[in-house]
Amino acid sequence: MRERMLEVARDLFVKNGYNATTTADIVKRSGSSKGTLYYHFETKENLFLEILNREEDGWLQVWRDEEKKCSNNTEKFHRFNELSAITDFYYPLQMAMIEFYSKDHESKLVQEKIDELDQRYINQYYEIFKAGNEAGEWNLEDIETTSQIAAATVTGLILFTFKADKDKRKELFARFSHTFLKGLL
Repeated sequence: MRERMLEVARDLFVKNGYNATTTADIVKRSGSSKGTLYYHFETKENLFLEILNREEDGWLQVWRDEEKKCSNNTEKFHRFNELSAITDFYYPLQMAMIEFYSKDHESKLVQEKIDELDQRYINQYYEIFKAGNEAGEWNLEDIETTSQIAAATVTGLILFTFKADKDKRKELFARFSHTFLKGLL
C-alpha cells in the first residue's frame, strides 16, 4: 500500500501541483485510508519528501552514468549543467517542487530534509571542483562556497527558464557553464 500511495501521490502532484493535491485525494485514488497514509507518512510534506528523495536518487544515477563518459572535470561541469537543463525541463514534479520549496515549513525535520536534498545537489559541484583542483584544471581556494554559488545559479536558471523551450534552456545553461568556468580560470 505504501508504494501505491507514493505512485498515486506522485501522479497527483504532477497533475495538480503540491498545494492543490490533498491527502483526501491521495487516499481516495489509492484506495487506502487516512490512517494508513499517516501510518506510512506522518504528513503530506513527508510523503512529498519521500517522492523527491526517490526522484533525486534516480537523477543522481543518471548523472553517475553520464559522468563516466567525461574525460575531465571541465567536461563534467558542462555535462552536469546540461543534464540539469534537460532533466529539469522534462522533470514533471518541477511545479510542485517550486510550490513546496516556497512554502514555510513549521517542522524542523522537514526543513532538515529539504536542506539534505539541496546539499546532495551542491555536493555534486563540490566533487567536480575538488577533482578539478586535484587535476590542476583550476585552483579554487573555497570549493564549498563556489559549489553553493554554482548550485544556486543553476537553480535560478531552472526557475527562470521553467517555461522556455528546450533549445533556449540548453543555450542559457551552456552560456552559464562557459562564463562560470572562464571566471575560474
